[in-house]
Amino acid sequence: MATDMTISEVLRDPLIRQVLRADGIAPDVFSAALKQAAAGLRRSPGLARSSTEAQNVSISR
Repeated sequence: MATDMTISEVLRDPLIRQVLRADGIAPDVFSAALKQAAAGLRRSPGLARSSTEAQNVSISR
């Protein structure tokens, strides 16, 4: 069963941090990209599965 991660959890996840490091992506750049994507979903809730999900954007793991 998949669980959802918040942006904060994604940014603290050791595996994700290791992948970012391997790909040469700064965590603050990745954080900004996630926040920008979340803001886009809040502006266009039809893109998310529900309006609640658009307000509480998370990434499945």
